[in-house]
Amino acid sequence: MQEIRILVLGAGGNVSQGIIKALRNADFSERKLKITGACISADSVGIYMCDSGAVSPYANEDTFVPWLIEICNREQIQMVLTGVEENIMAVVSQADFFNRETDAVFIASDLDKLKIGQDKLLTCKWLSENGLHYPKYCSCDDEKGMEELISSTGFPLIAKPRTGKGSRGVAKIENREQLKPYRGKADYCLQECIGDETKEYTVGCYVDKQGILRGTIVMHRKLADGSTAVAQVVKEDAVQREAERICRALAPRGPLNIQMRMNENGEAVCFELNVRFSGTTPMRAHFGFRDVEAMVKEYILEEPIEDCFQVREGIACRYTNEFYVTGNPIEDLKKDMFLKSLESYHFETENLGTGGNGRK
Repeated sequence: MQEIRILVLGAGGNVSQGIIKALRNADFSERKLKITGACISADSVGIYMCDSGAVSPYANEDTFVPWLIEICNREQIQMVLTGVEENIMAVVSQADFFNRETDAVFIASDLDKLKIGQDKLLTCKWLSENGLHYPKYCSCDDEKGMEELISSTGFPLIAKPRTGKGSRGVAKIENREQLKPYRGKADYCLQECIGDETKEYTVGCYVDKQGILRGTIVMHRKLADGSTAVAQVVKEDAVQREAERICRALAPRGPLNIQMRMNENGEAVCFELNVRFSGTTPMRAHFGFRDVEAMVKEYILEEPIEDCFQVREGIACRYTNEFYVTGNPIEDLKKDMFLKSLESYHFETENLGTGGNGRK
């Protein structure tokens, strides 16, 4: 039986944990799946959802890519996956070195496209330059631009870090007094406030190795602390059409997550691009948009992926849960930095009668 060996980096983050869940629930025709989870800290819970675990260097350390190559070769890893932007940027920046020194596959978009998604100001600029709907915007160190934006749209406005995750550092600005702390900040941008929180959508897209858009899924979402708390799969033509336009213009490789709101004119306006898997990855997989499975089938197994994008309607609600470990793998991992097998430890999560999300 063919064994599929995957390394998931950044297992302490919710996106990488979602990738692990999607892998566990994928259909690989009874092939044995072995997942190695890695993160910068031994107490990252995602590691213990995997079959083996490792402590990794930080992505900005010189040792990161050499460490990655070494573990890929030693463990015969076939594919590296991650939801952490820093990891993606580090590997793509040294793609030639990585590809030369190991047979493991790392699928990501080109560096210039990753930078567009990582920088909120560049995202708006790219959208406007490509004839797509975009929020009016300016940099917070552009005094003239700020005044023009205020004159054009009025308040409220949205101040946000040019780079960042979730809603950290994001503020709704209701007046000039609230704007004062952000004036002159080159690392912040100011955006038009599009619609309201009741008309927010997250859209998943997947582009195959031939550059063909193979599937999309539109989810109406409610947020809590910057992350999706409730997501409903919906049919919203305006959102889907704009997502397809964006995806074809950007031409990513693999996954693309688009966050949009509907404006007062009924136009779907993108305000953020994540050129990677997203936090709703396991939700999407449950409802038939199995992009993680598609990537493994396409690049490792060389199998058709049409059945990975059979989307059905439904609602996902996120809640807090616990993950229980019998034994002390955290201390063992701190000591050895790599645990070849986690089978000697017992893992379980709360089971509500429909199956847990623990390691199978």
